[in-house]
Amino acid sequence: MRKVAHLALAMAPLMTFNTTAGNPADVAETIYHNAKVITVNNNFDIAEAVAVKNGHIMAVGNNRQIQALASADTKQIDLQGKTLMPGFYDGHIHVSTGARPFGASFDVPTPDQLGKILAEQAASTPAGEWLIGVMSRPYCHMAMPNRWELDAIAPDHPVMLACGVLKLTLNSQAIDKTGLNKDTPEPKDGLIVRDEQGEPLGVLTMGARRYALGVIPNPALNDDSARENLRAQLKKFPPMGVTSVNVAGVRPHELRLIQDVYARWGEELPRATLQIFLFPGYDNVETSLAEIEGLGFHTGVGDDRLKLGAIKMAMDGAIAVPDFRTLKPYDSKVRFDERGPWENQQGDFDGVTVIPRDSLYRVSKRAHELGWQLGIHTIGDAATVQAVKVLERILKESPREDHRHHLHHLTIRPPEETLTKIAELDIIVDTQPNYTYYNNAFMLAAVSGNRLERQNPQRSLLDHGIKIAYGSDGLPHGPLLGIWAATTRMGYDGKVYGAEEAIKVEEAIRAYTLGPAYLTFDEQQRGSIEVGKVADMVVLAEDPLTVDPLHLRDVAVEKTIVAGKEVFAGSHIEPYHQAAPKP
Repeated sequence: MRKVAHLALAMAPLMTFNTTAGNPADVAETIYHNAKVITVNNNFDIAEAVAVKNGHIMAVGNNRQIQALASADTKQIDLQGKTLMPGFYDGHIHVSTGARPFGASFDVPTPDQLGKILAEQAASTPAGEWLIGVMSRPYCHMAMPNRWELDAIAPDHPVMLACGVLKLTLNSQAIDKTGLNKDTPEPKDGLIVRDEQGEPLGVLTMGARRYALGVIPNPALNDDSARENLRAQLKKFPPMGVTSVNVAGVRPHELRLIQDVYARWGEELPRATLQIFLFPGYDNVETSLAEIEGLGFHTGVGDDRLKLGAIKMAMDGAIAVPDFRTLKPYDSKVRFDERGPWENQQGDFDGVTVIPRDSLYRVSKRAHELGWQLGIHTIGDAATVQAVKVLERILKESPREDHRHHLHHLTIRPPEETLTKIAELDIIVDTQPNYTYYNNAFMLAAVSGNRLERQNPQRSLLDHGIKIAYGSDGLPHGPLLGIWAATTRMGYDGKVYGAEEAIKVEEAIRAYTLGPAYLTFDEQQRGSIEVGKVADMVVLAEDPLTVDPLHLRDVAVEKTIVAGKEVFAGSHIEPYHQAAPKP
């Protein structure tokens, strides 16, 4: 049985006053009592009640101690034994100024709806005009149509369908507009999917999307629409119990719009840290360096509601294509059918490098010198090895205490020596436990055996002494599914993948609260229920420490509190079971 947390020593003087006698300094504004309070402090203590004043935690203790801080004006909330925790901190989300990628005008929720929806769009759009849609990401890896399938539905229009923002597919009219043909050179940072004769099949990934994006009409949204889209995306997080988010990549021109959103509606939204996304690639190093120099500020600028975080760069490809960079070739022959998007009959494909090592070094070194934190996207083990070498070189040449540089994802488990080096350099890993559930559908197209079982490692990171922060990567899964996935290692198909990589519920909770707070230099203000910290909390209908681990993803969020004010009240459970493909 866990011990009940005592009041912090800093609170002792408060208890000497008769708080009902009228000393305002000693009176709580709000008291949550009769709860199971999971503090997530150093000892992971459990308390019964919390007092809140001026948006901060005033006291933590048992019911008697905390209710002694009430006056007739104090709002007292009886939680009837429910769980009160620090608000979840999603350490990796994505938002955009557009409601859909690439200015798309329609969605395709499931593959069997493609024909009907695309035909309706074609019937209501003059011939020759673009039809731009988005396929549901959980399904598009299984049924990304090629040019001929799109031609059969909409032969009189150029058509583009996007799978997230990482790959897209075109019909023949659209391909003609791009100028793509069998002689088009393969980009270094992406793939043009081709048939046996070398003709494009319409699917473009990563850097190859440039061929299409240059001709697809994408009218700019007016500022009001962009702000409303951002607001709507951010409002989805409080119902999941999320009180802070780390936005893993915005472009410099988007900063003013996000700043406007927080100036107008900040009190109804989670606190946000914004990472600046740069694309040095193979030929944009000077542009990226100029962008850094032109910003004129660095990590940490802002306030407790909205501030700047790291410089974000992506070294390799993605899982959802899949084209992440690996040390050994993919195990499977990735083919253009239900498993994946391109032909690889030789079985020698090892992914795509989006930013070569020298380019990453040049931009990262200058950002580091200017005071920026760095966050490097590395999915494959080869990308992780190279990124760690770059960060090691930078830290040797320009040592900096408490740099908090980090790797995003680290999905294919790298060699032991790389894990050891990550720990030695005090590099943080911003990892997504929900990948084990959601992205195994993509991983099956690329890796098998030990690489599949040990993908998305969690236990290995902690056992090497590596600090971790949890996030969702913008997928439609809340923190409770992430905690469930980290502790069960269950995939979308109901199978357990790499049980040895599972971690404890307490460790997963810490990684979804204090972990991201540490990542963004906020661990002294957020991430746990302790005296003096901001009153960012979540009320859960059940206790995540005692429920059946298989039930964790189904625990309901009942209240979300930011700075002592409720920004969500109700009963919210994410529709997890509808969010991933069926096996």
